[in-house]
Amino acid sequence: MSEEDTPGDSAKKPKFTIVTALVVLAAVVVGGGLGALAYRTYLTNKKDDAPAAKVSTSTGGLENSGAPGNRFEAQFNTETMYPAFNPERHYYVTRCVPGKVKVQVNALDGTTVKVGPYPALTGRFAAEARPLPGQDFNIKVKTAGGRPENYQVRCLPADFPEWDYSRLNKPPTGMFTVSYRPDPIQNFRNWMVVFDQDGTPRWWYSPDTNALGGQVLADGTVQWPIGFGDGFGKDPRTRNEIRTLDGELVRTVKTKDAPTDGHEYTRLPNGNVLINSYKPRLGVDLTSVGGKKDVGVLDGEIQEVTPSGKVVWTWNSSDHVPLTYTPQRWWKKVLRNPHADIDGNERYDIFHFNSAEPWGRQLVISSRHTDKVYGISRRTGEILWTFGGEPDPKSLTIEGDDPHGDYPIGGNHDARISDGNLLSVHDNRTNLEEPPRAVRYRIDLKNRTATYEGQSVDPAIKRSHCCGGVRPFGDGWLVAWGENPFVDAFTAEDKLAFRLKLPVPVYRAVPVPPSVTEADLNRGLDRMEPEPPMSKVPTNPVIEYK
Repeated sequence: MSEEDTPGDSAKKPKFTIVTALVVLAAVVVGGGLGALAYRTYLTNKKDDAPAAKVSTSTGGLENSGAPGNRFEAQFNTETMYPAFNPERHYYVTRCVPGKVKVQVNALDGTTVKVGPYPALTGRFAAEARPLPGQDFNIKVKTAGGRPENYQVRCLPADFPEWDYSRLNKPPTGMFTVSYRPDPIQNFRNWMVVFDQDGTPRWWYSPDTNALGGQVLADGTVQWPIGFGDGFGKDPRTRNEIRTLDGELVRTVKTKDAPTDGHEYTRLPNGNVLINSYKPRLGVDLTSVGGKKDVGVLDGEIQEVTPSGKVVWTWNSSDHVPLTYTPQRWWKKVLRNPHADIDGNERYDIFHFNSAEPWGRQLVISSRHTDKVYGISRRTGEILWTFGGEPDPKSLTIEGDDPHGDYPIGGNHDARISDGNLLSVHDNRTNLEEPPRAVRYRIDLKNRTATYEGQSVDPAIKRSHCCGGVRPFGDGWLVAWGENPFVDAFTAEDKLAFRLKLPVPVYRAVPVPPSVTEADLNRGLDRMEPEPPMSKVPTNPVIEYK
């Protein structure tokens, strides 16, 4: 925020003095060196007496006075540091608007703490670090008889959105990616954020357009669909972008002869990817389901695309899924809610594909508007089995004590296979007057059965009209609750481990592959740090508390 943008200070304009001119001249001449550092320090000091910028200080939901506490031999804190200090944790985030942060320290006799460029000190004191939002600074702690420990504190971007984290049980270990697609009424940018199991932001990037979903890939790149409007795949500009962890564009991936949709991007072992389209089809007769005779519909299409952009395999729902697979309970909604393409032509979303998962020689896909998961032959495209929805000739027999075994999924999303043959599905229970769940079934194709294994539920989540996902996470499960602004982790015993509240709902939460480390993410943020770098010279004197 510039000086003239400071809330409540619009009538107070900075005066151009000889001192100002000298500082500006120094910055220009040195060009990013000491002059730039001097100018930044000057601007920050000018704001010392200005009203605070109206940026939320909520970080993880902690109530924080900034006092360091006295639980350990040495500890430090800021008014917005997250998480709370623990000597075993070496990474923290804080808000540093407008380019400075007061670090309070408590170090017992025989212990020293060094904050950034300040000397190592003992006792109760405060030092002022001067990082810009996005930059980081180090704190070194030396305890009596111990080896020095280095801690990193990174400043969040100035407009980084709020989040709230509640831990209920020991969570599974790991990191995961979410993307924020704000509504027009929301007052923040689009964001992709990686959180760890303790609710700490470990990486972030702000795309120029909304991103329906996003993920960190195993090779250390990131993927997200560039979307427009509500993110539904109807705009020809929609594409998947692959970028490095410092935001550099590597390539774009699109479907061929069909508009790209952002619901799925799955990398295959051969280096190809599965992406999807809601492909228009004209001249369809929907009179048998209460519609018109000659209309346009949207079919679910999956394409396997090589790194060079060549399409080597395609599957389209219109070739295999009859209209009767869409239950009557969906037709009223589908016919009332056509999607208009960029030319204003109405198309009916009769299938609504939302995920594709390779499983041996099959592909497992999820379709919201048929309440089904399908097993598809990669060789022929034939439907080999179905799970859920209304019975059909390929339906698996439901076994076990599922409380919803008579209709196991409704409005489902994100069907995945893990542990050999364990099917997990985000069961939205859409329009079934029941709360959503993450449900798991063991698939036995030899006996053509699906046996109930368990479910993860959060009593705070009452409905989930759309979206959502469930993934294996450490030794437990990670669930994004669709239209709800919550991401939960569950233990292997289906106990709720944490609840992460976000500003808006997220489409999915995707675990970060183990091949990508915290250090990899940190290096990406380092390369995106703004210039000039933080001063290596102390600015204001240390404050000592008696």
